Amino acid sequence: MLSKKSSIFQSLLLLAGIVFLTNCANRGSGPQGGPKDTLPPIVMSCEPANGATQVTSSVIEILFDEFVVLDNPINNITISPPQKKFPNFKTNGKKLRITFEDTLKANTTYSIDFGNSIADNNEKNVLKGYNYTFSTGDKIDSLQISGIVLDAKTLMPKENITVGIHSDLSDSAMLKMPFIRIAKTNKNGEFTVRNVADGNYKLYALKDPSNMGYYQPVGADIAFYDSIITPQMHLHAKVDTLWKDSLKTSHDSLLVNTFVEYYPKDILLKSFVENALPKQFLKKNVRTSDKSFQFVFNCAVDSLPQIQLINDSLTANDWYIQEPILRADSLVYWITDSAIYTRDTLKIALSYLKTDSLWQLEQTTDTLTMVTRKKGIVRKKNKEEEEKPVFLTFTHNINKALEVYDTLQLTFNEPIRTFSRDSIHLFTVKDTIETPIDFNVLFNDSVCARIAYLYYAKEFGERYQLRIDSAAFTSIYDKVNTAFNKPFSVKSLESYGNIYIKFTTIPEHAVVELIANNKDESVVSVSPIIDGEAYFEDIAPGTYWVRFYIDANQNQKWDTGDLLQHQQPETMYYYPKELSVRANWDIEETWDYPSIPPTKQRIITK
Repeated sequence: MLSKKSSIFQSLLLLAGIVFLTNCANRGSGPQGGPKDTLPPIVMSCEPANGATQVTSSVIEILFDEFVVLDNPINNITISPPQKKFPNFKTNGKKLRITFEDTLKANTTYSIDFGNSIADNNEKNVLKGYNYTFSTGDKIDSLQISGIVLDAKTLMPKENITVGIHSDLSDSAMLKMPFIRIAKTNKNGEFTVRNVADGNYKLYALKDPSNMGYYQPVGADIAFYDSIITPQMHLHAKVDTLWKDSLKTSHDSLLVNTFVEYYPKDILLKSFVENALPKQFLKKNVRTSDKSFQFVFNCAVDSLPQIQLINDSLTANDWYIQEPILRADSLVYWITDSAIYTRDTLKIALSYLKTDSLWQLEQTTDTLTMVTRKKGIVRKKNKEEEEKPVFLTFTHNINKALEVYDTLQLTFNEPIRTFSRDSIHLFTVKDTIETPIDFNVLFNDSVCARIAYLYYAKEFGERYQLRIDSAAFTSIYDKVNTAFNKPFSVKSLESYGNIYIKFTTIPEHAVVELIANNKDESVVSVSPIIDGEAYFEDIAPGTYWVRFYIDANQNQKWDTGDLLQHQQPETMYYYPKELSVRANWDIEETWDYPSIPPTKQRIITK
C-alpha cells in the first residue's frame, strides 16, 4: 500500500505531465522558428576558383551556404564567349554543377553572368548579379565596355537585347559569325561587356530570339556604334586628409585611395529594324460571300496577283473588280458576272510572287477552290420571303457629338454604281429650324466604291441633321438603300485644348508630331515649325507626347537605318514631359532640346 506522501507525489507528476503535453500541442506558444529568411544564398567555394587561370576542366562546381534553385538558365544566364551548345546547369542541394558542352578555347577568358537566376530553395531570395570568371590561358582579360540601348524611334530602353563585339571591323561580320563577347541589357537598357582583351572592336546590339549569335536582317532589331572602340582602364587616386583634431587645424597624414575606371562607359546604341522585305506568301483565301472573295498575304504585296478561272470560257479579267487596298496584306474582289457569282464553287489559278528558300521573290501559281460559306441550316424560303426586297445597307461614324476634325463616312456592304446627289440633304439646326448647307460627296474609288465621305464646313458647337432619301445609292447588284435620318452635333470650341511648343534652338528639317500616350503611340497631329514654334490646336482632352525627327532626306516620314550601308536611323527627340490637355485650356512649353540627353527624354514628369 502506498503512503499518503507517495500518493501526493504521483499526483503532482501526473499533473506536470498533462501540462507539458498541453504546451507541446499548443503551436501558438513557445519559440516560432525565428525571423523570416530574407538573405540571398552566399557562395562558399568554387572549383575551379572564381578568377582561376590555366583551367582545363569543362566542369565547374559552385557551393552555396544553403539549398539553391536555378530559374530558366537558357534565358537568364549569359555566357561569354557565346556557346554553340548551351552548357548543362544542374543543382543538387547546396551545389551547382556546370558542364560545358563545347570544347574550351585556348587562351580565352570565360565569364558566366547569372543575372537573377540563382535563388534559395525555400524563400526564393535572389542572388543578384553574380558573375563567375575563369581563363584557359595565363591571364584574365579585364577590360569593359558599358552603355545603354534605346529604341531609335521611341527612345525607350531595350531590355534583354544582346550587346556584343567583333574584332573583324567590317559590318558584314554581323552576317556571318557570332560575337566574340556578349552581354544582355537590363530593364533600363544598360549593359556591360566584361572581360574584354586589349584590341580594337566594333560594337553592336542584336535582338537574337533564335540564339544564332549573328544578324539575320529580317524583322530583327539591330544597332551599331559608328566608331571603332579601343577599351581602356584608368587607375585613379583620391587623396583624403587625416586630421589630428576635430577642428581640422593640424593634419596627421594623407591617405591615398585608388580605384579603377573602365572606358568607354557611356556608349549609346539606338536599335532599329531594317526595311528588309519579310517573307511573302499566301496565308489564306476565302469566299467571303457569294459575290466576293479575299486573298490574305502575310505582308504587303508590291504587285497584284493574276487571277484566272480554271476550265472556263471567261479568260479575261472582266468578271470581277478589285476593292481599293485598305489593308496592305489583304486583297478583296467583287464578282460582277451573275453567271459566276451564282456558282457555289469557284476554281481559280492564282499567280503571285512568293519568297523562295533563298529569300528571293519568284513567280508561283496556286490552284484554289473557293466555296460559298453557308451559315447554319439553310431553310427554303416561302413565297412571301422570296418577294421581300433585300436592301443595300451601310454603317456610319456619326455619333451624338462629333470631333471637329471627323469626316462623315458611310461604308456600304456592296460597291456603289450610282448615287443621287439631290437625294442627300444636310442641314444646320437652330431651335427647330433646319437650314440647308452645301457639302461634297467623294468616294474612295471610281471603280469599286464602298466608302462615301461627306465634306462640309464645320462650325464648333453646331447642331446638324443628315437625311438620305431611299434609293439615293444603288449598288452594282442593283440594291438600293432605305431612308436614313440622323441628328448630330460638332463639339464646342471649349471642348478642346491647345499646345504651343517654343524651340530655343530651331532644328533644321524637323517634323514635329503629337502622339497619343497609349501602347501604339499613334500620331494625332503633325505641325511645321513657324517662327520657332509648333502649334497643335483643337486637341481632345487627354495625355500626349510631343516629338520631332530630323527628316534628313525630306520625304516627310521617319526612316530607319541600314547596317551594310552604315546608315543610322533618323534622329528622334522627345519633349521630356507628358502633356495633359484639358478642355478650354492652353499649354505653352519651351523646349531646349539640345540640352536633354536621349536617356532622359522619356522620363515621365508632369
